[in-house]
Amino acid sequence: MDQTEIHVIGRHRIVLNFRDDVGPASAYSLLLAENIPDLTGKTAVDLGTGSGILAIVASLQGATTVYLLDTYDKAISLALENGKRNGVEDRLIRLPIGTTMLPLPAGKKVDVILSNPAQLPLPQQDRENSPFYAGPDGRSMIDALIVEAPMKLNPFGHLLMTHNSLANLNKTLTMLRSVGLQPRILAERSIPFRPFIDRAWLDKLGGEAKDLYSVRDGLAYETLYVVDATA
Repeated sequence: MDQTEIHVIGRHRIVLNFRDDVGPASAYSLLLAENIPDLTGKTAVDLGTGSGILAIVASLQGATTVYLLDTYDKAISLALENGKRNGVEDRLIRLPIGTTMLPLPAGKKVDVILSNPAQLPLPQQDRENSPFYAGPDGRSMIDALIVEAPMKLNPFGHLLMTHNSLANLNKTLTMLRSVGLQPRILAERSIPFRPFIDRAWLDKLGGEAKDLYSVRDGLAYETLYVVDATA
């Protein structure tokens, strides 16, 4: 059964349906959505689109074309439905999954890459089609995206992505610079650990000593970031 949620992002009122394994917009996606700038006349790709909120906000912020990518067919179908629900369906284009992270049409580049990548460190995958799991260190999708992004961005283009502290932000900032992108932190927010976070596993990866999380008043917190990396 479909469920509906409403979000006010800047001057936009976004209505989203969600169903099956495509859940409501996460705190990660909402933080990124709140920080999508004016995109008048620009093109974008939404990697891991889920219910489509990032693509919808990008379109409402003026993007003329937003390519949708997700490995889960039901997510793409729902994102397109939600695009129609919010009056931007004519700006959304589904991309087939290819052999690369960003299989844009031949010769195409975009002005903005939007992504809330899977980035949860776990010793093994939690479930099929997990939107969270990204290898033991949580970096498999992040690393692949960083490597490919410079080749898919127009000059002065932007990679706008969410990043949690659990997946080692400092490593990402160093890696972004190594591929020629200039990163900055646009926003950050702390949230309590969600039930599926494996704190014992994080401690094996370095835990508090590596700033993977913090503890306040006996509660463990992760920090969410929006990273803007410019070509």
